[in-house]
Amino acid sequence: MDHLDLSFDHLFEARQQIKWWPWVGREFSRSAVKTMILGESVYRWAAGEAFDNRYALTSGLRVTHKNHALKFDRDSRYVRNIERAIFQRRNPSDVQKQSLWSSVAYHNLVLDVMESVERRPTEKQYQAGWSAALDLFDVMGVEQCLVFGVESLNALRLASREENLHCSGERHPTKVGRFCARSALVHTRSGRPVKLLFVRHPSSFFSWRKWAPVVRAGLDWEFAEAQPIPEAHAPESVSLPLDAEDKMRVSATRDVSH
Repeated sequence: MDHLDLSFDHLFEARQQIKWWPWVGREFSRSAVKTMILGESVYRWAAGEAFDNRYALTSGLRVTHKNHALKFDRDSRYVRNIERAIFQRRNPSDVQKQSLWSSVAYHNLVLDVMESVERRPTEKQYQAGWSAALDLFDVMGVEQCLVFGVESLNALRLASREENLHCSGERHPTKVGRFCARSALVHTRSGRPVKLLFVRHPSSFFSWRKWAPVVRAGLDWEFAEAQPIPEAHAPESVSLPLDAEDKMRVSATRDVSH
């Protein structure tokens, strides 16, 4: 994959708990602020060999993320909504999308496949995921992290405590609908501080216009535009044909725990 920095792969290979290696954009190591975007789970979006064959490989998450993020016209809600919030535009340009996904790392917190969209990760799965993520923060030099979903902050505290790492976290003062963002600061084993912002999962009834001020103010998006470019009024969402994976995502957007 020519969009990737593969220089961390030998470190991922040494970590058996990382079943699917993170997406690391080719400009990640040169970014002014090394940023990880942390998704939540891999859902079984199809029965049969297609899914099993992809996720039997360490490249499984990378293939999925490339299919969703770098196919710029694809209506993948969790990708397109977070781009909209970061750039504060309904239609970020392809150049902006390319810049974003080339500059950040993308990883999933939960290290197991959720067998259906009805399943929610357990606290134990969240905690195991945070233990792995904290290790990745250290070896990759991550400085800030945008987290999809607001419910795993307690698991981060528990994982940090087990690793004897300093961690502080709190509710964000701004409420968006029924949800509040969470902010946290954790120090890795080497003492590096990592700033975290937890937002509502962007595939689940996510109002990017309301979340954009929280996302933009909560972390440093130096590669994003300082001011949004005015756009003509347009509908909030666009309906495009969905493949099997997207259909499963859509069915997962019911208001459960995101």
